[in-house]
Amino acid sequence: MKFRQLQALKKKSYAAFASGVRLDVPEAEPAQLDPISLAFVGDAYYALYMRRHLVGTGIPNVQVLHTLAAEFVSAKVQAIIYRQIKENLNEEEQAVCQRARNAYSQTPKSASVAEYHDSTALEALVGFLVLSDQKERLQAVMEQIYTHTQEYCRMAHP
Repeated sequence: MKFRQLQALKKKSYAAFASGVRLDVPEAEPAQLDPISLAFVGDAYYALYMRRHLVGTGIPNVQVLHTLAAEFVSAKVQAIIYRQIKENLNEEEQAVCQRARNAYSQTPKSASVAEYHDSTALEALVGFLVLSDQKERLQAVMEQIYTHTQEYCRMAHP
C-alpha cells in the first residue's frame, strides 16, 4: 500500500472508530480474514494470557514479570510451541496456520524467517479461535501452549 493510500485509510479508520461505525468493506468469517489480522488479535490475547499466569505466580517485581513475559511471547518461543502442538490441530485450524505461515510480513531481526512464520501461525490460530468465539477450543489450545511454555522454561532455565 502506498503512503497516500495508507494515510487515507488511517483517516477513514480514525473516523469510523470515533463514531462507532464499521468501514464500508465486506464482512468476512474469521477463517477468511487476512491471517496477519488474525495474528494481530492472537498476539494480544496470547500476551495477556501469559501475563495473567505470570502475575498469578506471585512474582513481586514488574521488571522480572516483563522479562519473563517478553521471552515467553517471543517469536523464538512461540515457534517452538507451535511445532509441538501443530499435530493436535484440526483441519480448519491447520489451514488457518498454513495461510498465516505463507502470509507476507516483515521478519524482525530477533528471529529467523522460519521462527517468525511459525510464531505467526500460532498467533493466527489463537486469533482465529478468539474471533470465531470457540471458547472451549481456545481454552484447550491455550492450556497446551501454557504447558509447553512451562516445559520450555524448565529446559531453558534449569
